[in-house]
Amino acid sequence: MGSFTTPVSQVIFIGIDYHKRSSTVTLGDRDGNVVCQERLVNDEQILRKFFGPYHGAKCAVESSRAFEWLVDLLVELGLEVVVCHPRQVKLIAQTAFKTDKRDSKTLMLLLAKDFLPTSYYATAEERALRERLRWRVQLVRNVTRTKLRIHALLDKEHKGWNKKDLFRKTGRKYIAEVQLSAPRRALVDKAVRILNFLEAELEIEENWIAKEVKRRPDAQLLMTAPGIGQLSALVLIAELGDVSRFRRAERVPAYLGMVPREDSSGDIRRLGKITKQGSSLVRWLLIQDAWRAIDTDWQLKMKFAQISKRRGRNVAIVAIARKLAEIAYCILRDKKPYNPERLVTAQRAMLQ
Repeated sequence: MGSFTTPVSQVIFIGIDYHKRSSTVTLGDRDGNVVCQERLVNDEQILRKFFGPYHGAKCAVESSRAFEWLVDLLVELGLEVVVCHPRQVKLIAQTAFKTDKRDSKTLMLLLAKDFLPTSYYATAEERALRERLRWRVQLVRNVTRTKLRIHALLDKEHKGWNKKDLFRKTGRKYIAEVQLSAPRRALVDKAVRILNFLEAELEIEENWIAKEVKRRPDAQLLMTAPGIGQLSALVLIAELGDVSRFRRAERVPAYLGMVPREDSSGDIRRLGKITKQGSSLVRWLLIQDAWRAIDTDWQLKMKFAQISKRRGRNVAIVAIARKLAEIAYCILRDKKPYNPERLVTAQRAMLQ
């Protein structure tokens, strides 16, 4: 790491290639010319000393895992931070030679020339909500895995449970009393203790979600839409963030990776599978919500039936999930509950 002697007045743009233990920084002037490059250890005191003099400079940082603390630190120091989209940056600046210095220089240049593809940076509240909800989802997955493990242990001694639910009162009594070999009995008992702990934690999260929905008017409005429950409402709020950044409702499914890939040339238009960009959790939840929605909303049910005849049920349910994403956007934008008449009007406008 070099000495921090770069003239402050020259530095207008900064590109930062962030890694877990260190960051490579390129400082540039107003024309995008490189002033200097430094490799910094990701120590808060070192970063404060380095970036402190460049108050007001514009920084570019790629969206990556666990980089939020760096962005928050730079903002605290008075720098303007732009979070960029790593995949789109890669498409723009493909090269056969990839180094940390080249990457940080590329970010600085794209920022200086106003070509940098930006990415939405969630607020601290949105990030906290995302992490709490993802924790709840992970708990559910761990509960499922533990239950499957218990089933497998019983099956290995041909002591599997033949009734519907092994984990209700009668089934749990069966688990506790069934005769097993000593090593397997020890493993089953361990798994049951883990399951009890996970279910207790999951109950805490469910109670928290119920309270969170009650204190959030937006979540209550979202739940007026067909199929959308408490968890989906909160996840949509957390993942979409400020919906005013979307110009139209159609932009939301694209942001969530729910639109088909397109490979068109001349008069030939080819559509493929959905892009699957964005939050996989939102996509999964919306598809589950879509199955419920077609049972409760006749308009969505008709739309599902029409698409099913032409493209099949799987394509149709994704189309309904895509429509739910658009409905959610309109609810959050207008601050009004779901109105099925607006859906009818929109469908008629598309047919004209």
